Amino acid sequence: MTMIIMLALCAQLGLADSLYTHGYYDAARIEYLRCFFFYPDLEQKLNPRLNHAMSVFATDQTSGIEELNKIVNDFPDLPGKVINEIATKYLEAGRQYLAINLLEDSQGQGLLGIAYLLDDQFINARNTFLRHGDNEMAAEIDHFLKHPMKSEKTALLLSLFIPGSGQIYAGNVRRGFMDFLVNLGSGYLFYNAIRQHKYADASLIFFFLFNRFYLGSLNNAQKSASEHNEKQRKAWLEAFLQAHFDSLNLVID
Repeated sequence: MTMIIMLALCAQLGLADSLYTHGYYDAARIEYLRCFFFYPDLEQKLNPRLNHAMSVFATDQTSGIEELNKIVNDFPDLPGKVINEIATKYLEAGRQYLAINLLEDSQGQGLLGIAYLLDDQFINARNTFLRHGDNEMAAEIDHFLKHPMKSEKTALLLSLFIPGSGQIYAGNVRRGFMDFLVNLGSGYLFYNAIRQHKYADASLIFFFLFNRFYLGSLNNAQKSASEHNEKQRKAWLEAFLQAHFDSLNLVID
């Protein structure tokens, strides 16, 4: 009887593994669940649990992350290879903090450096690559950090005195020129109403036109500087990952 149960288990688990290996993840997920239902002890085995979690991840990342978290909790002494596999899936799903927590005490320092980078922890990433002996990558991070970024404060101050100039400073020339024109136009209408002693009109123009466009220009200046810096960060990070970790399918937020 025991032999029959073992043969049935091997057959069903073999089917699940075969489906997983050939990329039929939804079918594999169902077969692994069937195996766990009929053979509960199988849930204490790392390999089928990991394959099941990866199958779930391939069809639904959120549910897959939950299954991977269960594996991390249920198997405190995971092999380094498995830790890297799980951490990679965390990074693919944009869960950098989970990858960092998992990798900090492991040997996967190269992958930890990537996790820090994707989490905008450039100094930690640089130090991690240095410890790992990846001096070239650390030097690239140093070079990027020395690259001048646009200051949101400077953009704000420029637009405070000349509306639109902060956007031009941040590289958004079209938006800056448009903000300058609308502020110039509303400023002229306000001035003209004052000159003609139409104080009620002047109040309406000030509160509903000039004030709105002026404050909008300040906000646009900060936003343009932030967007410029974010665009530079993403472009550099994409080039860095393509050069050194092209095989990983990672999310850049």
